[in-house]
Amino acid sequence: MINTAKYFALLENLNFKHAETGGKELVGSDGLEVLQANLKILSKYIQKDLKEQLQELCMALQVEKESDEIDLKNCVNCYIIQLLHVLHTLSININFHSDAKEDLISVAHLKLCIRATQELSYYALRSQLHEDFYKSAVYKDVQRVSCYRSLIYLSVQMFIRLLTIRQLHIANAMELVQRDLLAAVISQRVAQPSPEQLLQLNAALAYLWQSESKADYFRHVLLLKATPNLSAPLAKELHHQLLSKLGATHGFASLLAALQTPNVTQSAEIVAQIVAQRGFSLRLQQRLIEQIFDFCAMQTKGIMAGVLSLRRLYELNVENRECVERLLSSHWLPLTSPADLLNGLIIWEQAQLCACIRLWEQLFCSSSVACLPSVLLVPFVPLLLQLYKHLPQMLTDRKALAALILRCLDNRESKQELPAVLQRLYSLDLTGPPPWQALHPRLAIKLSSQSGLVTVQVEQQQEEENYCRALTALLKAGSDHTLTAKIFLALLGLMLQQLQANESASTELLSTETELADFLHSKYHLKLELLVALEQLVWHEPLKAQLAATQSKNFIQLVAQLTTITVQPSEMAEHMQLLILLLLQELLERNEQMQLSESTRQLQQPLQKLASGTSNPLLLNALQPLLELVSGKQPNRLTSKAPSAPASLASFQKARELIENEQPHLQVYGIQLMLEALRNKDPTFLSQSHRIIALALSTLKQKESYTFLNCVRLFVQLVHIMEAEVLDLLSDEYLSETADLDYRLVVGEAILKAAQEIGPLCYRYKAVLINCFLHGARSSLDEFRSSAYANLAQLCRLLTYQVHSFFQELLQLIDAELSSGRYLPAKRGALLVLAELLAGMDNLLNYQDMLLPIYRLLRAIEANESCDSQMRQHAANGLKVINEKCRELLKSDAPVQQLQREIKVLGIKEPSAKGKRHILELN
Repeated sequence: MINTAKYFALLENLNFKHAETGGKELVGSDGLEVLQANLKILSKYIQKDLKEQLQELCMALQVEKESDEIDLKNCVNCYIIQLLHVLHTLSININFHSDAKEDLISVAHLKLCIRATQELSYYALRSQLHEDFYKSAVYKDVQRVSCYRSLIYLSVQMFIRLLTIRQLHIANAMELVQRDLLAAVISQRVAQPSPEQLLQLNAALAYLWQSESKADYFRHVLLLKATPNLSAPLAKELHHQLLSKLGATHGFASLLAALQTPNVTQSAEIVAQIVAQRGFSLRLQQRLIEQIFDFCAMQTKGIMAGVLSLRRLYELNVENRECVERLLSSHWLPLTSPADLLNGLIIWEQAQLCACIRLWEQLFCSSSVACLPSVLLVPFVPLLLQLYKHLPQMLTDRKALAALILRCLDNRESKQELPAVLQRLYSLDLTGPPPWQALHPRLAIKLSSQSGLVTVQVEQQQEEENYCRALTALLKAGSDHTLTAKIFLALLGLMLQQLQANESASTELLSTETELADFLHSKYHLKLELLVALEQLVWHEPLKAQLAATQSKNFIQLVAQLTTITVQPSEMAEHMQLLILLLLQELLERNEQMQLSESTRQLQQPLQKLASGTSNPLLLNALQPLLELVSGKQPNRLTSKAPSAPASLASFQKARELIENEQPHLQVYGIQLMLEALRNKDPTFLSQSHRIIALALSTLKQKESYTFLNCVRLFVQLVHIMEAEVLDLLSDEYLSETADLDYRLVVGEAILKAAQEIGPLCYRYKAVLINCFLHGARSSLDEFRSSAYANLAQLCRLLTYQVHSFFQELLQLIDAELSSGRYLPAKRGALLVLAELLAGMDNLLNYQDMLLPIYRLLRAIEANESCDSQMRQHAANGLKVINEKCRELLKSDAPVQQLQREIKVLGIKEPSAKGKRHILELN
């Protein structure tokens, strides 16, 4: 051990002119005088010869001396050797890495070590660089001094040891030392070192990259690379360092951290220019793509730079495009092609699903410029629609899914790309080419009622679903009405193609069920889905305004083509014509400029031809006012009130204006006018039944009870005209999770009233009605679930208890509600449904396996005095029903015969067996 106090006293007496923290300035002295003064102090404190010190350093740092001797008369060389020896002696005699009290040194002594290291860095590194580096503004004030290579390698090895002492790094004290060390190593690498020296230089670079800040490494390399007029070998070496470290692990993140500026856009542009260069090898580019994907998945800051770099790399070549597509597909691989399909296995939890959705939102929707091209989203549209359809509305990431889908469709070209995507989407064609991605048929998205967490798990069997219908709900809920109009026109154009193609199609003889299924799918599936989508969009109010404002010409051209389908028109074609003509009439009534346009005038002849060629009364009633509008006989109702209009049409317009008024008493008056006209079978009102349904749905959302109750009466009357359409539409509104709770409750009341109006004939719609309320009974909303049970009870009475196919599912729902439900009105409703089911049992013997558990449950509820009084009353009614039915069963003759059993006692007074009996006669 040495006397470390002597060495610290030595450092205190030295004047470190080039240390960052400054030194004691000697008045009137220059650098050489300070250097000579320091050498005198060093020779006074250290008695060892310079050669002896140099020999000791070479042995300790494992550096071989070169053949030429170091000039020890040069004061700079002497100063470097002696400072190296002092710092080496302190580093091996003080345990800087220990936290023990006896090993700690004072802050003042630590500052002395830092200043000495900075001083040594100036003479041993900064003054020994390649001459080209002194063209940089960073080193322009440094006086270059050439020394011997062995002395530089000694300094490099020493600084690696000193940089491992973490106490020296306080307040970034070693940042410039690291920069000088890197510059010195680069300078020596281009000077053709020996293999042993090259290994030492590589070890120094590896230490700076692995143990020090990677962001500082990139910052120093870029700073050196920015030196003007670098020689070719030096520029090549710096470029090699940049590429090798950029392709290393965390290379992109480190580069981004090195170039982080307050201006995010400028920083992203600089990073993208460095990363996406054509001179990089293909392997490095694809490695960078993988790195950037990992970076974007893990980070929340700097995403813009990552996405812009991905975009630039994607545009470089075909191989990069394939790499990006492959990595994007791998994100959803657990959902599209899961490795395990064990029943009940959870594939993804909510955190994983939401993280992937947020990543894709950043990749495709973060900016209109700095994001991946939306064409990459096209194969994933079915998957995104399925996720949007099944994820709960409360999940915020559902909006991100909507943004992805809308971005993809909005960027498709209107005439070819968008119709092609929509046709394949509505045809449910996933096989390609190219193949589309969709949720695996065995997977289902489940929402836990207790924790509220969403999981994707394996189910035993999943029914095929029409995920394309979620697109209509997404468009109606969104605010991009321009895209809605564009998609509506594309769907209408596809529908026209299908109708025109089927006019000339011939049906061949079908021999197998597979051929029949394929024929039905090819002939009707696409048309049915297009019809459903168009029917849902046709009464969307923002769409009407958008069509009238910007797309009137295109829409009228499609209407003209639609009117030409008169050769053997099918029911679907006539229904489509009726819908579009009603929409056209409404647009013309609202827009006088559209009425007077030349394209509208050209519709007169096709409409007259359609009127003369059809026998459909609804279509004729719709064509009559439309022809008057097109010919100019019917003025705009918003600008004129001429008495020349037909009385029935004027009555309809009056009733409609009243309903659209915001005052409740006027709305009710308009509803009553419509009710009276529908009862009288007014042909104009009957032809406008679709518009009346749209008006009724809009009015049903009014908070005034007098208004929406009369609106329910309007639905009851409409059910006589188009019962299937009314019940289907109301069921969709009832199951819509985007609607308000109060509105859905009123819709449930309207469904029940409509079913009661149909009476026993509503048995034809039993599946629609029961499934509708069964879905409501599974809701997490307590009030909605309670209402669904009450509606189910009344529906069971209405259907005269013909609910045999749903009996088991009803009992499971009731059991789950009574055993785990916490909302009292819902439990009352479930018990009421159970009592009604018992009343509907015709033959108790068909349900003998489940009667005993039901009986015990009802007895337990009735006997529990602390239970709710209404629940006890429902339980008593159920027990009374069981009692009466059991008495009736025992009184009748037929069941008694079924209950007879024969008792035979074996082995009494039987003749003994003689001989060997047959095996079938034993026992």
